Amino acid sequence: MIQTGFIEKFFEDSFLTFSPEVSSLTFSDAIIVLFWSISLSMIVSITYRGTHKGISYSQSFTQTLVLLGVVVSIVMLIVGTDIARAFTLVGALSIVRFRNAIKDTRDVGFIFFIMAVGMACGTRFYALALFFTLIGCLMLFFMYSSQFGQKGLAQDILELNIPIKYDYSQVLSPIFTKNLKYYSILSVDSIDEEKNRISFIITFKKKLKLLSFKNEKEVADDFTSKSKFLGELKKIEYISNVKVINGSHSTEV
Repeated sequence: MIQTGFIEKFFEDSFLTFSPEVSSLTFSDAIIVLFWSISLSMIVSITYRGTHKGISYSQSFTQTLVLLGVVVSIVMLIVGTDIARAFTLVGALSIVRFRNAIKDTRDVGFIFFIMAVGMACGTRFYALALFFTLIGCLMLFFMYSSQFGQKGLAQDILELNIPIKYDYSQVLSPIFTKNLKYYSILSVDSIDEEKNRISFIITFKKKLKLLSFKNEKEVADDFTSKSKFLGELKKIEYISNVKVINGSHSTEV
């Protein structure tokens, strides 16, 4: 039988101190850090969800923002003012490799935003963390509602499969230049050893004006820049699974 005194000492050493040495950091401090980091991180993630435009929204990224804020606050709590611990942590994290491509540059800003909030909570600057979160979120909502920086370009995402042996830039560039006002490559994913799945952010040129037709409803789509563009892509035999996605629906060829 394990003596009761040993059990009591075990829990006392486990939860009443955070290091072998006597520390001013108590268990209640950790609870407070977790409370503020979770609360403020959720406010930032809700702001991200509420101000996001376009079709690249990711629920997992929204949840990751909360997790990242909490993790950063705990890391800062562990490091404290111990320089040796800080260098050890840098060495441990240097082996981590992130391979997920960020599809929206605005997401990078939210990553730095949530890291700053987590660092402020972890170093127990709660008032600063709260003030910074409120000001940052209000600023983001203001820019969202005022459409700050918008140029009025409606953007879609084009996805297609193309064999690896073909240079997609040479094949697609003439068609893109002819039919699109703007285009930029978003990602290149390997399907198998022979094909890639390529995604582009595109903006179509204005629709062609219709003259006089017997049935305008039937032919309207055929005379838009979008249908013309998809028709030209369809003529290339080795391109497959072409899909244009916008905020409301997707068009496949």
